[in-house]
Amino acid sequence: MTSYERFMAVLEGGPADRAPVAPAIFGVAARLNGYKLSEYVTSGKVIAETQLKAREQIGHDVLFAFADLSVEAEALGCILDYENDAYPSIRRYVLDDINEIDNIGPPDFSKNGRFPVVLEACSRMREAEGNNCLIAACVMGPLSIASQLIGLEKLLYLTVDNPEGVEHLLDFTEDVALRYGKALMLAGAHCPFIFDPVASPVVIPSSLFLRYEAPRLKRIYDAFRAEGSRVSWISIAGATQRIIPHFSEIGINLATIDYVVPITEAFELESNIAFNGNLKPYSFVSGTAGTIREEVKSCVREARGKGRYIVGSGCEIPVESNSENIRAIVEAVEHA
Repeated sequence: MTSYERFMAVLEGGPADRAPVAPAIFGVAARLNGYKLSEYVTSGKVIAETQLKAREQIGHDVLFAFADLSVEAEALGCILDYENDAYPSIRRYVLDDINEIDNIGPPDFSKNGRFPVVLEACSRMREAEGNNCLIAACVMGPLSIASQLIGLEKLLYLTVDNPEGVEHLLDFTEDVALRYGKALMLAGAHCPFIFDPVASPVVIPSSLFLRYEAPRLKRIYDAFRAEGSRVSWISIAGATQRIIPHFSEIGINLATIDYVVPITEAFELESNIAFNGNLKPYSFVSGTAGTIREEVKSCVREARGKGRYIVGSGCEIPVESNSENIRAIVEAVEHA
């Protein structure tokens, strides 16, 4: 089976020659291939080259069109700090007042910020791999984009002080996420992969997730499916047990779960979707290939007979990780 066929077979409940492997390999691909993160996050050519080389080295089943989590924020006007070998960080929010959102026009994905970088990465990877391997492209969730535009603390206060203003801001960020995802698919991605760290119950109450984010995610996933995406994938870190039962009604069919969410519990909470993840990200730095193999085998055993499971890390594989530890994931499933 090709990687794409293997991934889709398990996602949709069919048989596969082995479990698909989809660890969150982002900036570590640059480190493994001699590039600094500052080079990786600013070049579609480098993203594509290092993602393709990392897949050759490791043997996993997904390529990620991912630069960092601030691509949308920068393109919408936030000022970032760039370091030589680290991900950029937001130095200044674009909004001092929530009413200023009307001063921000719709982005031009062909030229604003680093949107063109990620779009180029999609195109290069699709040209290289075709439909042999799933190409997933990162899109930030509406809540997470909003928090980057005005600041998380201010946004949370505004949900009490000015809920109408928050709705208006989220209408804007929903539209950005939706249209960016469509642009990524047009450039070659098989599916957008929504990262939504602010939606985690460890960040905001689950009631706010259900009020503000869930209906927006549903509309976004509906739109992506209408454009041909068979994968409605989300990644929310932390203890997400309180919101997992709502995932299928939102339209999600694949969720990455953190190591604090036991696989068996995830399937008990939501049996209608597939899960990915649960491996501890820092194990790839502090552990050995042997310990990684044992963790993988444990996850596969836990999932067996309970639901559809795609092996992966609960969050990003740290950039300090070595290829032997990451390769151990594939070795474990090949010999399971």
